[in-house]
Amino acid sequence: MSRFSTPTVTRILLAASLLVVGCAKPYSGDDADQRLQEALEGAISREVAEHGEDASLQTTPTLNSQVEETLAPRRAELDGIGPAVARGGQPLDLGEDLLGEAQQEVFITLREALESTIQNNLLSQNARLAQGISETRIIQAQAAFDAVFFSDFNFTRLQQPQVVPQIATIGGSQDLSTAVRDVKQWNVETGLRNQLTSGGAIEVSTSVGYDDIADANDISYTPDPAWSSAITLGLTQPLLRGFGSEVALSELRLARNAARASTEDLREQLLTLIANVETAYWQLVLARQKLAAAEWLLEVGVEIRDVLAKRRSIDATAANYADAVATVERRRGDLIVAQRDIRYSSDALKVIMNDPGLPVGEETLVAPADWMTDQPMRYNLGEAIAIAIDRSPVVRRALLLIDDASIGIDVADNGRLPQLDLSGQVRWNGLEGGVSSSYENLVNGGLVDYLLGLQFSQAIGNQAAEAIYRRARLERSSAVVAYQRSIQQAVLQVKNALRDVRTSSLLIGQTRALRLAQAENLRALRVTQQTMGQLTPEFLSLKFQRQDGLASAQVREVQALVEYNTAIARLFESMGIGLQMNQIELRIDDRSTPIESAVSSSVGSES
Repeated sequence: MSRFSTPTVTRILLAASLLVVGCAKPYSGDDADQRLQEALEGAISREVAEHGEDASLQTTPTLNSQVEETLAPRRAELDGIGPAVARGGQPLDLGEDLLGEAQQEVFITLREALESTIQNNLLSQNARLAQGISETRIIQAQAAFDAVFFSDFNFTRLQQPQVVPQIATIGGSQDLSTAVRDVKQWNVETGLRNQLTSGGAIEVSTSVGYDDIADANDISYTPDPAWSSAITLGLTQPLLRGFGSEVALSELRLARNAARASTEDLREQLLTLIANVETAYWQLVLARQKLAAAEWLLEVGVEIRDVLAKRRSIDATAANYADAVATVERRRGDLIVAQRDIRYSSDALKVIMNDPGLPVGEETLVAPADWMTDQPMRYNLGEAIAIAIDRSPVVRRALLLIDDASIGIDVADNGRLPQLDLSGQVRWNGLEGGVSSSYENLVNGGLVDYLLGLQFSQAIGNQAAEAIYRRARLERSSAVVAYQRSIQQAVLQVKNALRDVRTSSLLIGQTRALRLAQAENLRALRVTQQTMGQLTPEFLSLKFQRQDGLASAQVREVQALVEYNTAIARLFESMGIGLQMNQIELRIDDRSTPIESAVSSSVGSES
């Protein structure tokens, strides 16, 4: 891990926080927003400030035991005493499978297990589906600003009695209309309407109408039939409440944040899976080592039992022999349990991997081909905390919740304004006896309608809007508290993981010293046997005990290695870098839409 000074780390983390939250104001400039900014900065600086600029890289401690140094000249001999190390390819007595046949196994590397998990794990697949679902919500929110093509057709047939107006004429009166209104009409209107990012809407349309009015009583109409045409341009725009892109694009911004949160869910799921598959892989190594130890104990135990059986006529009592038989049978039971535990561990790994070629229902066992590392790890606590704050999915989701709450404040603040809406319309009209001539009349006739309106309303007291605004601000305060808590949790997880790494690193040396001491103990007992030539029952009972001690010490050494490698995997998970450390690239298409890009460029100076 590279090294940064504390002020640099703080600035980087704050910049990353602003990038995740976005430029569309979570800070607008009033006192509350300034306090929000200070809270975010303080939550970061409090956790990294105590790790000064001169903090150096630390190395996980190793235990240089005096026992190990003393026994160094006989190290090769002592390593050969006791159970064999169950590395990849080590043959083991696995017993029969559930089908009563010889157990089959296939060796896989840790990299293969990781790749299969990322590709096939069911939880991983579900997380990817959830992320895809969130992306569709973005498209749904964007669709509100898509242009809508519409077309309406209406046909009307009227035969209605009506009042007939008359005028006096010389010698009588004359009707000005027919007694029955006999009309055939149809009308087609088509056009486009579009929602604007300013909160308003614009519409342009054209219509064509046909009117055929029946003549009667020497009354006729011109033109008959009549073709009417019109082109209409209309605009509605809120001037106060509902005005502006912050309100109009709020749903789109929330959908984008939801998609980003879903991406962090996916990252968190993958980070956990990677740590889980490494844990399961090394637990399988440990299970195989326990089986190797059980096999060795049974083998050497049978040898001692057989010796005691031959000495029953010399100095071994029935109790000595019975004790040896009981010890062998106990070890045989431990072997059976160890065989079962390998199958448990193998199936646990197969469930996580979900490899189609290695189904859980199939009896072939997976076996680890890799071995653990015991190399010390270098780290810097301040940088580890800083990286965790920057990359932890939990922290990033908490930042997105703050942005969601800030969007809610923008909308609620706008909702406190009075309702003042502007509406306007311009309509060009034409009327002739044909369609084309009607449109010519529309262009040349200069018959234009103008409509302009203002609508105003305001609730007296405005209590509902004010309550919504107060609730939005409280929700953001709650989100800030949750963000501060997420940082604390991230720091706690990193520190606990580092403590586990350091502790297990020390245990590797301690358990190695214990195993060498136990091997020396058994070696010394063999030397005594060779020099003294006595195989008394007491001596053989002591040999049983020392065999148990050596096998237990070797299992504990392997367990310390397993815990060390598992702790490193959990550390990378808590820092949010498990994917990078395993060379796994997560590609998420997070391209901004043209609408968002335009809005971002317009408010960028406010961020």
